[in-house]
Order: sequence, then C-alpha cells, then structure tokens
Amino acid sequence: MQFLPDATLKAAVHRAKPRLRPSGVWLTRVCHPTWVLDYCGLEGESCRIEREGAEGPPFAWRPGTWHLYAPHTPYRLRMDRTDLPSQDLWLLFELRQPPLELKARDFAVLADPEDQLGADVRAMGLLQERGLPGSEWTLHGYLLCVLGRILTAARAGAAGTPEDPWRVLAPDSLEADAQGRLLHQVDRHVTRALKSPPTLEQLAALLNMSVSSLAHRFKAETGLTVVQRIRWLRVREARRLLAQPSATVKSVARSLGFPNAFYFSRVFTQVAGLSPTLYARRFKQAADRSME
Repeated sequence: MQFLPDATLKAAVHRAKPRLRPSGVWLTRVCHPTWVLDYCGLEGESCRIEREGAEGPPFAWRPGTWHLYAPHTPYRLRMDRTDLPSQDLWLLFELRQPPLELKARDFAVLADPEDQLGADVRAMGLLQERGLPGSEWTLHGYLLCVLGRILTAARAGAAGTPEDPWRVLAPDSLEADAQGRLLHQVDRHVTRALKSPPTLEQLAALLNMSVSSLAHRFKAETGLTVVQRIRWLRVREARRLLAQPSATVKSVARSLGFPNAFYFSRVFTQVAGLSPTLYARRFKQAADRSME
C-alpha cells in the first residue's frame, strides 16, 4: 500500500459573500509559498498562469471545478461579472514529499460533479472557524481525504487541464462510471493505435454510430470534442515515455507518429500546460529527490 505524504493544513476557508472585486480587469499577481486548492462556482472568471517569467494565455474557469496551484506558482484572476454571489472555498496546505503526479506540474484542474471536495472543504472551514478542542486531528484527517481524492482522480486518466480536468468521484460511482461510457469506448479504440489514431469517421464506424451522433454525444457527456480527447490520450502516453531515462522530445514525437518535434511540442504544451522539455526535467528532478 502506498501511503499519503505528510501534509500540514495552513488554512481552510468557506464563506459565501457578494463579489467586491473590480470587473473586467486582471487582479494583482498572486503567488503563495504553499499549495493552493480553490473553487470556481460561477461563470465569468478567468485565470492566467505565469511560467518561467511569462504569463500564459488566459482561460475561462469552468463552474464546478477546482484549481490546484503548486507552491510559488504565480497567477492572476479576472472577474467579468460582479452581480452574482460567490462562494469562497479554498485550502492552503504544505506537503513534505508530494507524489510524482503533483511534483511534475505547477497547476491542475479538477471537476467535482458529486461535490466530494466541496463537502470536505466546507467541513474543514467550519471546524477551523469554531476552533473546538481536538479539531486539529479531524482537520488533518479531512486534509488526507482531500489529498486521497485528488490522487485517485489524477491516476484515473485525465490531463488535469481546463479542457480535460481530473474527475473526482464518490467511491460508489467509480465502478459505474467505468462501465460502458462512450468516453471509455473511444479511449479503448484510440489507445490501440496511438501512433496513427482513428479518424472521427473511423471511430463512428467502430461504434456503430453516425459521425454527428458520436460528436454530439461525446461532447455532451464529456465537455470535450473527440479530437481533443485523442490529443490528450497521445500526450498522456508521451508523458509516460518522457519519464524514461533515455527519452528525448524527438524520440517520443517519432514513436507517437507526430510529423516533427516542433508540432509535438506545440500539442503537448497546449494539452499539458507546459512544454515536454520542462515536463521531463521536472519529472526527473522529482524522481531524483524521491531517491534521496
């Protein structure tokens, strides 16, 4: 059994209040020395992540998702609507030895359709606000539960990006979710031929569906297009290959059938949020530290 890392809660916040932030402008750059997990409950919020001194392109927050920022990750937020009530729901915590899934990235998105993280964080915020004797033990247990949910979601096969977030599910939903869903049927056919994945027309034929039915149903069930999912599956395999000691960006691009390393790097960066070179370096640095 793999045990969760040592974790220390720094703050848990749960409060509902109207937004008092200015509308339509990028707010002051934020950079915390701890891990940050915060919640987006409404449309009309955007975010920019700063990497290696340069701000990345903005992306819209998806309502019902959580954002996980690694320590010292700079970011900015923008609010496009100030007329809606907002729910502040976030955690600050420290990890002594983060798992590799978290060490190798500075930012991830989690979908929480069954409010698993939400229930935990609200309970933590209430406990911390009341400060009852002995509540620190319960708070620590909740924090480990939150981390367990995050790691389970991270290892279930999503990219952790705004387009393809990690999905947090209740334990009794995991088995049902894995049975017969269109997502898993598409994944099964694509992963058999990652070097030359099937086209939308070929997938539709394999699934005995029309092209339009496949496209519309897949989008409705997952929020993604089939093409976006295929790209993510190839990038997931690229991440696995890049973790090998002898791997290079060029060799991984060639093994996955990309026409050249430049195009592969562009697709990888769009899906994973960082370049394949930076991903490989961070993964190997994290692996080296875990061996110390």
